[in-house]
Amino acid sequence: MEILVTGGTGKAGRRMVEALAGAGLDVRVGSRHPGAPSEHLTPVDFDWYDQSTWASALGHAEGLVVKGLDLDQYAAESVRMLLESAPHVRHVVFLSNMGVEYTPDDHPRRAIELVVQNSGKEWTILRANWFMQNFDEDDAVFAEAIRTRGEVHAPAGDAKVSFVDTRDLAAATAAVFATAGHDGRAYAISGPEAISFAEVAAAIGATCGASVRHIDGTPEEHREYMRGPDRPAAYVNHINHLFIPTKAGACAAVSGDVELLTGRPPRTFGSYVEETWSASESGLPQPVAHHEKLYSTYQ
Repeated sequence: MEILVTGGTGKAGRRMVEALAGAGLDVRVGSRHPGAPSEHLTPVDFDWYDQSTWASALGHAEGLVVKGLDLDQYAAESVRMLLESAPHVRHVVFLSNMGVEYTPDDHPRRAIELVVQNSGKEWTILRANWFMQNFDEDDAVFAEAIRTRGEVHAPAGDAKVSFVDTRDLAAATAAVFATAGHDGRAYAISGPEAISFAEVAAAIGATCGASVRHIDGTPEEHREYMRGPDRPAAYVNHINHLFIPTKAGACAAVSGDVELLTGRPPRTFGSYVEETWSASESGLPQPVAHHEKLYSTYQ
């Protein structure tokens, strides 16, 4: 089976690509900057906002991983049009969020879920929790403030989150395509434990030998903190909205679906911190570039 991964060079996408290729599947790496070809990998230009790229990106792919479109109120319609233009695609995997099934049908990601489920194709939904890699790779949300000021900004109070490593999400994605029995199934993709953002800060600080603290605050204070000249208001609102169900406890559930799909337990937050972060001369934490080959291949 050949599979198109939309957003194939992003935080989760590039690890999905690696896992799928590692399972011996041929992957079309869909991105506006798809990188260079290698064994099992074909880079293809793909842009959700340029339909002229869709047909060539799809080629004769029989599998499709749908990601992205977080800020687009017309996301479900875009996904519907893509699926209708993909006659060779038999199985669609959609990367969603934990708890989305409890939101109104017009919630952007819930609306996409319904489009995928009603597409007439085989489908699987992966409802993932917050990514661990947000803390070292996503400057807009957490990483830059941790590196420069030793701060984790999250208006979530004491709420706990079962953070998931994107490598476990990638392994689960590969398992869905490589093994049978996943049509019409939705899986909750989480880590093995739920911890608070204060515990996140403490774990990173302890590993680095530096002071890292959780900055809580109100949604309004967090919106003002995230505001910037190069940061769209829609993006700021999107991130703020994610903290609403988080603070209400919707992201605390621990699922066994990663082990069910992959045959092994998901990585702990402690193992992620030990592997990813190190001390620096300034005393503030610095991420370790432990995925150099992966980064150079897909960025």
